[in-house]
Amino acid sequence: MSKNLTSRQASVLSFIKEFAIEHGYPPTIPEIQEKFDIKSPNGVNNHIKALIRKGYLKRDSSRARALDIIGKRDGIPIIGRVAAGAPLLAQENLEGYFNMHDIYGSSDEVFMLRVTGESMIKAGIFDGDYVIVRMQQTVEAGEIGVAFIEDEATIKRIYRDGNIIRLIPENDSMDPITVMSTNPSFRIGGKVVGVVRRM
Repeated sequence: MSKNLTSRQASVLSFIKEFAIEHGYPPTIPEIQEKFDIKSPNGVNNHIKALIRKGYLKRDSSRARALDIIGKRDGIPIIGRVAAGAPLLAQENLEGYFNMHDIYGSSDEVFMLRVTGESMIKAGIFDGDYVIVRMQQTVEAGEIGVAFIEDEATIKRIYRDGNIIRLIPENDSMDPITVMSTNPSFRIGGKVVGVVRRM
């Protein structure tokens, strides 16, 4: 049975979850400290220890950002197909659980970004969506990837013609971006492998 959280513990847990969704990894102690204006790292550690003790977080000593969020169950339950007749919300219809890691890989291989703008709407990627990105330095021609230019991230279809990289939007009102692959401020951060949208 889960124990009750104090309001500050609930706020810290909520921040950790939201940060992990937006960035693909949990916040550091200093980032939590800054967010809540906590005087010392020990104050943050006390909240984290309480969240671990109450079963909401766990530490992974093998990683630099060592916090993992523990769910009450292993993913979102899959309870069958959409029915036009009787509801399917019954335990006997349980087919399994949907877990991001099972489909897209571990958090060491993938991360999420929040989309801003409408450059990819014809590909079904809209402002406010979250894209799931597999970390890799190259993508196949025409695949949707994340490119970094001057530390700014953009999502586009990526094509290469020799040393010329073309970043093509999926919006007829927007122009492609052209950059040289030799440009030291340019790099490919990964391939978009999924989209998550709140309705």
